[in-house]
Amino acid sequence: MHKHLRYGVLENLSQVRRIRLGQLWGVALLATPIAWLSPAVFFTLHFLLNLLNTQLTLNQRLAQSLLFTVVVELASVIHALGHIISGKLVGNAMDALLITATRYVNVYEGDQTIFPSRIHIGRAAGGPLLNLLAAGIVYAVAGSNGAAFAERFIAINLFFGLGGLLPLPSVDGGVIWREVWRLLRR
Repeated sequence: MHKHLRYGVLENLSQVRRIRLGQLWGVALLATPIAWLSPAVFFTLHFLLNLLNTQLTLNQRLAQSLLFTVVVELASVIHALGHIISGKLVGNAMDALLITATRYVNVYEGDQTIFPSRIHIGRAAGGPLLNLLAAGIVYAVAGSNGAAFAERFIAINLFFGLGGLLPLPSVDGGVIWREVWRLLRR
């Protein structure tokens, strides 16, 4: 088992081929050869978990899983865009965004220890903050009586935003809280 699997990445990022898709604001957009499996992974995951809800028909399960998949993919793009924007704002964006079958990975080349904590915090905070902002905007527009898409969009973006701020390894919160701790120790 490779070390990246414990962080929810199916591919071995140390060895996987990276396919160049283009560039966005100076950040290379890359994908692994099996990145195209992402919708199937999330659809299947949701469908299997949804089997616990015995009151749904097959069509309802399929529709909910499709909606979940679309919103997760959209929330992932929003999250990545937040990282790119925040990296530009703090003057040190990621070198590349790597799209895998399960998640997007920010790629930073070179020695990152030379950068001050504010750079690390700024870069890491962008993804979760843009997800929270997107959830807030859709909530403001749709209100509490939103359609199924709006409700799912809000919930998943809140999950990405708040979950991304948790002090866990391999998520943005791990970086943020590590750097806050470093600042407090000084």
